[in-house]
Amino acid sequence: MPPRVRARAAVSAWLAAGLSALALAGPISSQPYPSRPIQIYVSFPPGSGIDATARIVGEKLRERLGQPVIVENRLGAGAVLGATHVARAAADGYSIAVAGTTELAVAINTKRHLGYDPRRDFAPLAMLVDVPQWIVTGAQAEARTLSDLVAAARRQPGGLTFASYGQGSLSHLGQALFKAAAAIELLHVPYKTGPQAHADLIGARVTVLWDSVAAALPHVRAGKLRALAVTAARRLPNLPDTPTVAESGFPGFEVSGWAAAVAPAGTPREIADRLSAELNSIVNMQEVRARLFTAGLYAQGASAEATRATILSYIGKFADAVRVSGFQPE
Repeated sequence: MPPRVRARAAVSAWLAAGLSALALAGPISSQPYPSRPIQIYVSFPPGSGIDATARIVGEKLRERLGQPVIVENRLGAGAVLGATHVARAAADGYSIAVAGTTELAVAINTKRHLGYDPRRDFAPLAMLVDVPQWIVTGAQAEARTLSDLVAAARRQPGGLTFASYGQGSLSHLGQALFKAAAAIELLHVPYKTGPQAHADLIGARVTVLWDSVAAALPHVRAGKLRALAVTAARRLPNLPDTPTVAESGFPGFEVSGWAAAVAPAGTPREIADRLSAELNSIVNMQEVRARLFTAGLYAQGASAEATRATILSYIGKFADAVRVSGFQPE
């Protein structure tokens, strides 16, 4: 075959191959969402409230979307690795983070090199659950109410102690906001684990702890700890006799833990809207609400816009908390 003829034949073959590839790619790119498994990333370990939320909601999301939904725990680095991965993932609706107050509001204020900015790197989808918090003391402590605690702290400035789950944690910064609101001084004693903090609180080696309701409730029910106040805006339905901090003399005080679903920024609007609608429908199912409640979680549900507003509001709250606590971002 003459060289010119061979060259034309090669070009024709190349074009034919290219057209065939395009023909194959067309149906793939136009496939309806979702057409493959969805990954939910969690920065906390199995058994945690955030993990339980992801698994309960993920199970229903699988049923509704007809695709596998896989929960992956990415641990370490101050409980932000799951959110970090999603911030950098493809914005195609196949990577979602179920993330809490730590990843979406606290860490941006406590870490100098976080690796993502929750204000710009995520597309909020839905507020899933409230993770209620409260202030507890040992059952043998003199303070029977939050007002008692405040009065005792004012009589002996710096003489009482508060435990937390570490510098820059929600329990540290939440307590710092309360100290500022009450104009009291308490000595901070950080712990690495809940059991350590609970043991010292029960043994009266520390005075008070800001904790999740789920973590401390067994000790309260056993009579080893006493709940002084919940930190949410309203009393909890299963703890109607425990007042809020606001009701205890500090109007307007509200700091909650929560978990939201977010996708990478730039996720196509139609995909984000569908995920938002599905997730809100799921957390409003009676079965799901009951399962979450058993895990110590309160189903919420909120639009993407309302979820973004909550995230931004809490970023501001914890900016104030870092300032009043004197914590130095790492």
